[in-house]
Amino acid sequence: MDLTKLYLEKKFEEFYSKNDISLPPHFRKREFAFVPLELLPDFVMFRHISFRSYEEFRAYLLSKIPAHVYFSSAYYERPDEARMEDKEWVGADLIFDIDADHLPVRTNSFERALELARRELKKLVNILKTDFGVRDMDVYFSGGRGYHVHVHDEEFLRLGSAERREIVDYLTLNSPVLIEDGRFASSNAARRFFNYMRKKLEEDESLAKELKITVKDLRKDKLTKKALKALDKFRNHAETVLRVHIDAPVTADTRRLIRLPGSLHGKTGLKVTEVEDIDSFNPLKEAVAFGSEEVVVKVSRKMHLRLGDVDTRVYPGRVKLPEYAAVFLICRGFASYEP
Repeated sequence: MDLTKLYLEKKFEEFYSKNDISLPPHFRKREFAFVPLELLPDFVMFRHISFRSYEEFRAYLLSKIPAHVYFSSAYYERPDEARMEDKEWVGADLIFDIDADHLPVRTNSFERALELARRELKKLVNILKTDFGVRDMDVYFSGGRGYHVHVHDEEFLRLGSAERREIVDYLTLNSPVLIEDGRFASSNAARRFFNYMRKKLEEDESLAKELKITVKDLRKDKLTKKALKALDKFRNHAETVLRVHIDAPVTADTRRLIRLPGSLHGKTGLKVTEVEDIDSFNPLKEAVAFGSEEVVVKVSRKMHLRLGDVDTRVYPGRVKLPEYAAVFLICRGFASYEP
């Protein structure tokens, strides 16, 4: 008998019994999927499930005790059909996933990974508001090492994969062709680059001196040789600042499954939590889902643990920790339950 898994099942069941999980807008038109905790470490997903009421959803949730819960970004006429072509797609929210595992800077520190993801999130949200005019979006901590953004504006709902990939290209500056026939190209990436470079030249006199050009040299009709040379010199800096590192397939997919807000992440025991203020949000405190009753676990590796009110080094062996920290280490595979 695996006492560690039994302990996790008990804790997850207690959480879902005590907490109401809000369903997403128009949930009756969405597909849901569950990964039962009892089948772990095998990742077995039960999907093509739909619910007509919150009560029906809650009954299913408590009967399965999932490690992970997902719902579709897409709206369907028949969301419970097993074949995708039979579901009759109606539209889909525009979804963005920022995951520390997809960032150019890699780190083993959970805390550092979340901070890097936060920086990308701020860039993304700012561009969505200023460049795309997004008005209706929700931001969530994923429960893992990143963040999700759900855009609900109606003008995006009917976009196909090709149009969504264009948005991805705009955000990621995917293989940008900046110059064509001696002038700025007409691509979205080139336009972003041009506007950013012009703004920086207007704001920073030292940059203009360094590049040996002025704003007047950045003519859209024809670029001078010195402007082309300055552009080449400025390019790496601009791309680093402008590029947003998102998980591109998530955004391009019109039928994506995404974590359900309010549910638990089975690899951390943290809650998928709405972010109201990006700067002040602290996922290592606000996404804690369990209590502080002390639990004994057997830790398998040395680490610095920062979570909730815990900020300490832990070493291999038996350790007494608050329940939320014990669940976190167990879910990450760094500890086992010691009754």
